[in-house]
Amino acid sequence: MAGVFINYRTGDGATAAVLLDQELKKVFGPENVFRDRRTSQPGVHFPPELWRHLESCGVLLVVIGPNWLSLCDTDGRRRIDVPGDYVHDEIQRALAWRKTVIPVLIDSAELPKKEQLPAEIAELTERQFMQLRVPYAHLDLPAITEAVRSHVPVRRAEPQPQPDPPASGAPQPGSHSTYKGCAVANGPGNATVYQNRDAQIGDRQ
Repeated sequence: MAGVFINYRTGDGATAAVLLDQELKKVFGPENVFRDRRTSQPGVHFPPELWRHLESCGVLLVVIGPNWLSLCDTDGRRRIDVPGDYVHDEIQRALAWRKTVIPVLIDSAELPKKEQLPAEIAELTERQFMQLRVPYAHLDLPAITEAVRSHVPVRRAEPQPQPDPPASGAPQPGSHSTYKGCAVANGPGNATVYQNRDAQIGDRQ
């Protein structure tokens, strides 16, 4: 099933990536939203899993913060230019595979100019962007979710199990039966609790 792949850089947009993940997985299901730190389990062979999820996704969201373009490695090179940079390579592959690629500009960030990007991903500047202002996430997240809906199927609600029919002569739910002068009430149903666990993996550079 086509899903959503969240592309972001550690140190610039990680918080916004979590906000997107939390909102989108409520609509499309956690199994259909890929954010590496939540989705990847400890010990997994990371690169093959990464490309598998990217290939099957319907939409790549490129989270761009104010420092997205200028962050450098320890040698002073822009990370976006460093060979093997995951942010660069995910964008490059998604564009080559003709995926729907949506830049998501965080707060005051601006979309880079074409000449500022490596040639392989310069097409990113030609994609219509959206904005996510973290203080106004309650306004911007629904708009982003709505844009994704046209590319990713919405998770269908699972049918709730129906209780077994009462045995012949048994009291109906919510009713009271009298036995030796004592009133017996048939009580409430059960609640189900779902839990998510974040997987711990290395920082994205």
